[in-house]
Amino acid sequence: MTDNLTPGPDDIITLSGLTKLYEPTPHWMRVFARSHMTEPVRALDGVDLVVRAGEICAIVGPNGAGKTTMFRILVGLTTATGGRATVLGFDAERDSEQVRQVVGWMPSEDRSLLMRATAKENLQLHGRLQGMPRKELAERIPYVLETVNLSAQTESVVAGLSAGMRARLRLARALLPGPKALILDEPTGAVDPIAAHGLLTLIMDLVKQEQLAVLISSHRLEEIEALQSQALLMDKGRVKYSGDLDSLRREWERPEVEFVLDNPATANQLAENLIGQGLDVTVDGESVRCRPNNAEPVGAVLSRLGDLTGAVRHVREIPMPLRDLIAQVYKQGESR
Repeated sequence: MTDNLTPGPDDIITLSGLTKLYEPTPHWMRVFARSHMTEPVRALDGVDLVVRAGEICAIVGPNGAGKTTMFRILVGLTTATGGRATVLGFDAERDSEQVRQVVGWMPSEDRSLLMRATAKENLQLHGRLQGMPRKELAERIPYVLETVNLSAQTESVVAGLSAGMRARLRLARALLPGPKALILDEPTGAVDPIAAHGLLTLIMDLVKQEQLAVLISSHRLEEIEALQSQALLMDKGRVKYSGDLDSLRREWERPEVEFVLDNPATANQLAENLIGQGLDVTVDGESVRCRPNNAEPVGAVLSRLGDLTGAVRHVREIPMPLRDLIAQVYKQGESR
């Protein structure tokens, strides 16, 4: 990534050298504050990122990686210590009011909703707080509720809605001002897998139809893979990887190879051969699995099996699960 990112015509969200440093709580405040930091904490450390129209970028990392801090800077809830964040050219700090008009923010929890109010009343209040004209608000509320398939729940009290419906209502609220960018903080964290799939499909459709730029964080890595998105892997405020998932696989993946043989005895012989080649091997009946060294092609492993090659009934390459792939990136980064 470069230090100076020149915005292009389709660039919606741009981060350039974004840094956030939290200073220790002063001694006189520690009695009253929840935080008892005694050393400075660098939540973001020179993050560069561009998200273009029609793109989804998944922000991935353990707790404390800096994901929420990044989102809070973009929506004006906190300020950066250094660097710059812009949305459609508006500076997130200097032009925070304009940024809020072009960014839809979906927090991770339901507590931002008024549980005793109806879906319509929640959207009315949010729209008024954003300064939307009454006429525009009256037109947008039915539209966004229909977009997220909640038209039938317009007059329903939020407390009576399912977790999936409340998540869609939070998405509707983010869509209310007609944003060009969406920031989604763990949007599926509180919903079941079926509802989560429906919500992610809806988000992907919206990205294509509206040409939105989307930042999304999620701990469910299978969801991130399903989004076919760009990815930004972060750890302790620093970027470990930035790019598409296909490139990530090409660079870091070490797939497993499974050999299926005629019988368990032959499988054990093959396992001994592979162990002699210095490979880690697991045996399960007639199946033998190994992971070639340094992304070595399967053919190279087969060429060293000798007479055992004729006993192999089936060979297949098993892709590395995204969770293991990302763990490999973090592990390699620590050893450098």
